[in-house]
Amino acid sequence: MPVDLQALYPKLVHLMLDTVFVVDRNNQILFVSDACESLLGYCADELTGTLITNYMHPGDLSITKASIVSVMNGQPHVDFRNRYLRKDGSIVHILWSAR
Repeated sequence: MPVDLQALYPKLVHLMLDTVFVVDRNNQILFVSDACESLLGYCADELTGTLITNYMHPGDLSITKASIVSVMNGQPHVDFRNRYLRKDGSIVHILWSAR
């Protein structure tokens, strides 16, 4: 019996402990894995359709936006560090990579 990889992929992503975001060129969150709830305090449904920049610490916004532009232009970024705001208002330091 063949495996439907397109149907299986989202299920596998949700099993990961790492948070996975898919963001479009306009910074809109298209997909977020279930692990985000433990990281930022928001469930996936609360984040989907909103701007990723809404959750970035204001002090890190300009440098993070510059990194996003670089990634959207095809340059992968690894071990980028910045702060995000959790749902409860606290700050979380994140080390992330993007393609």
